Amino acid sequence: GGAGYIGSHTALEAINQGHEVTVFDDLSTGFKENIHPSTNLFKGSTLSEQDLSKVMKNSDFDAVIHLAASKAAGESMINPSKYADNNIIGGIKLIKACVENGIDKFIFSSSAAVYGNPKYNPLDELHPKVPLNYYGYTKLLIEDNLKWFSTLSGLNYACLRYFNAAG
Repeated sequence: GGAGYIGSHTALEAINQGHEVTVFDDLSTGFKENIHPSTNLFKGSTLSEQDLSKVMKNSDFDAVIHLAASKAAGESMINPSKYADNNIIGGIKLIKACVENGIDKFIFSSSAAVYGNPKYNPLDELHPKVPLNYYGYTKLLIEDNLKWFSTLSGLNYACLRYFNAAG
């Protein structure tokens, strides 16, 4: 998910910090023009174990930043199958591919949608997580899977719960 808004800016900052960056994106919502020229682009899908295997076996990654997801809360309530496939199945396949290829650092672009309606302010990480839409649920499910993969496989992870990425 490095060809979208957050992904392209994350990749650019990593490049500016001196890191070599590979963007893995199916370009369904991102744009090739968003990708910095020094970035390695691999066009593929998190739903394809073959694509994931190909990109990971041919590279030596220190970490994965997972930014590939469908992101419209309203749409998730109308078309939950799309969100189940892309966000849940694709997310779990990506986590599995990291573990299988010895990548032990995983940063997940989650969402404040995991919280639902605030019970108190300001929100903190101890706040109850009760998503109001399927999109928030898909993000919470990947967070839960990361916790399990960490416990069972030693995967180190961080979840970033944005309220608004910009603006």
